[in-house]
Amino acid sequence: MITGPEEAIKQLGALSYGGIWVVSFLANIVIPIPEEIILLALGYLSGTGSINGWLVMPIVFSALIINDIILYSLSKRGSKFTDFLYKTFFAKRLEKKGTHWLEMNLGKIVFLSRFLIQLRFIGPFLAGTRGLPIKKFILYDAAALLIYTPLFIGLGWYFHTRVMSIIKEVGVVKNLVLLVVGLVVVFLLAKFAYKSIFKRVDL
Repeated sequence: MITGPEEAIKQLGALSYGGIWVVSFLANIVIPIPEEIILLALGYLSGTGSINGWLVMPIVFSALIINDIILYSLSKRGSKFTDFLYKTFFAKRLEKKGTHWLEMNLGKIVFLSRFLIQLRFIGPFLAGTRGLPIKKFILYDAAALLIYTPLFIGLGWYFHTRVMSIIKEVGVVKNLVLLVVGLVVVFLLAKFAYKSIFKRVDL
């Protein structure tokens, strides 16, 4: 049984590289943990020498890009659910920009959305529903992942000496306060980035 962050990281470090691939592939979808947290934890484990960070990066990269391709393919195939999502969250915004704007900027949307915490599905979803060719989708998605994957793993790797001390030394109340503040900041950043895709991607 996982009782806290320290134990969760230990459990992750006990996995084989195949297990790490599966966890990375299922993060956000089946496993209710943001993939960014998984990548930071893998970076931490790389910093402690528990796993080989240079080997983990391509493993995670392959898991994430396959996940995105599957989401793209499901969106391209279409269903009542994808139609509902498109009409509910994107139709009004995109109508203001026009079909031509969307076609011209789909690649940028795929690239930029990869860095939106909990909103990275926007790129594969719009690319699939609006018919971006699979080769172009993979090109833009892979370009983003080549930055995104080493960035988050590298951050966890670089700051690994401070991660566990924060977990151990900060009290429960402080943890809750930090968590709330962190969630608010993440929400505001995500909201700003989400709007910037539609307002500034064509600049």
